[in-house]
Amino acid sequence: MRKKTLLSLAFVVGTLALSVPLVLAFRLAQEDGRNQANAYLESLALDVLRRSDATRAQIEMAIFELRSGSPQEPCSPEQLARMRVIVARASYLIGLGYLEDNNRLLCSTVAPFEAPVELGPADRVNPSGVWSWGAVELPGVAGARFNINSRGEYAAIIAPQLVIDILEDDSTISLTQVGRDGVRIIRSRGQFKPEWLTGYEGKAMAFSDADHFVVVQPSRNQETEVIAAMTREQVDGMIADAVWRRLPVGLLVGLLLAALVLLFTRNRLSFKAELQTALNRNEFFLLYQPVIDLRTGRCVGAEALIRWNRSDGEVIRPMAFIPAAEENGLIQQVTASVMQMVARDAAELIRNNPQTHIAINFSAEDLHSPQTEERLQALIRECGGASHNIVIEATERGLIAPEKARGILVTIREQGFKVAIDDFGTGNSSLSYLATYDLDFLKIDKSFVDALGEDTPSSQVAFHIIEIARSLGLQMIAEGVETERQRDILREAGVQFAQGWVFGRPMPMADLAEFMRERNAPQPA
Repeated sequence: MRKKTLLSLAFVVGTLALSVPLVLAFRLAQEDGRNQANAYLESLALDVLRRSDATRAQIEMAIFELRSGSPQEPCSPEQLARMRVIVARASYLIGLGYLEDNNRLLCSTVAPFEAPVELGPADRVNPSGVWSWGAVELPGVAGARFNINSRGEYAAIIAPQLVIDILEDDSTISLTQVGRDGVRIIRSRGQFKPEWLTGYEGKAMAFSDADHFVVVQPSRNQETEVIAAMTREQVDGMIADAVWRRLPVGLLVGLLLAALVLLFTRNRLSFKAELQTALNRNEFFLLYQPVIDLRTGRCVGAEALIRWNRSDGEVIRPMAFIPAAEENGLIQQVTASVMQMVARDAAELIRNNPQTHIAINFSAEDLHSPQTEERLQALIRECGGASHNIVIEATERGLIAPEKARGILVTIREQGFKVAIDDFGTGNSSLSYLATYDLDFLKIDKSFVDALGEDTPSSQVAFHIIEIARSLGLQMIAEGVETERQRDILREAGVQFAQGWVFGRPMPMADLAEFMRERNAPQPA
């Protein structure tokens, strides 16, 4: 049925492209203009959010440095000098200060005070415990207003417009960052209409009103939104430019579009058939990435990584075929094939190393299928192991439907299987998954490991993830560890396990067995 539907759709789209090329060109030009406007406004909004996130990270880091250093007399020359050093390293901070009773600013690096500045009640207290005041005027800096953010006795001082100052002075683009209530304006330039947020439900959206084209982009923590808007005249100008580009080649575009649609359809259908043939012919194989105990240096297991050896000899990595397998309803067959290969490959390894484990990646469909439990039981029977020898790795995408996944995860954990959340922190709902599911391991994504030791705001993300895992009693596995420096930083931070090229590249099972024998051999005294 899906094949017939896809072919019918391709025929309709191809016919329209051939019969009405000029109309199609005009419509595409309209879409191009709107997409250009949307992409531009979205990029501006995301840039503001990026700057806002960077500012927040610098605030947290500055306060952390002040708290973690040796105690100093409040507002002493030594403390102010230390604050100035920290501010000099932070691109978005104007200054730092010291608070008394949570709302009396005793001193700051911006200007000397003859008397404390009474800040009054905070405009906002966010969920992480940061108190915020807006439009604060400080003595000695006439005519300037600042935003102040504090956690406890230390306050960070920022210029509100610094985050949003990304356009030329004569630009007619409007940019506004508002609080989650949609009423409190944090920073703004140009026009802002509160009714633009009518019907807003916390997700990115784009729309037009009588005068403007508007994009609303939420922050990752859902605490603020950025609204970017341009006039309808600007959008019409973009559409007009696109029309003049497309009309002269309308017919060519129509023919090309029809050809691309037909080619895409044929490729999608043929790729699905090729995947099914590969499954029938057992063209898939596994490599195993060693997992190392950072405390002892022993190899305690491995992650099974699937590869496709096509009939023409080309080896294809999973990122090229796993999405297609998911889209075409073949992913459970792929996972079942992986489990069969693990049962065949790992029997001897588990027999010689009863405490080792093999991690298997599970898709959303696997976590929603009642057959998963039966297949896991068959796996441990065939390899002669026990449930603790298998770790299920679930990505955030696989946990997105808790009403389906929770029951299966509860059942398999009761049977002794371990569960890890993979690529933690790369999605939008990571913390909610930790609150929803009972898990055993948290895997730190390679993107956060790569930033370790770098002087960037993102370099601290891995440490926040480590603190989250430690507070929840989860063991941690760091992915993509490629340098000894990364290894040492992770070990000192309390991460228990790691995998990556610094230890060993993915390898066949025979090589893994030899690697484990050499790695775990008793060392001479």
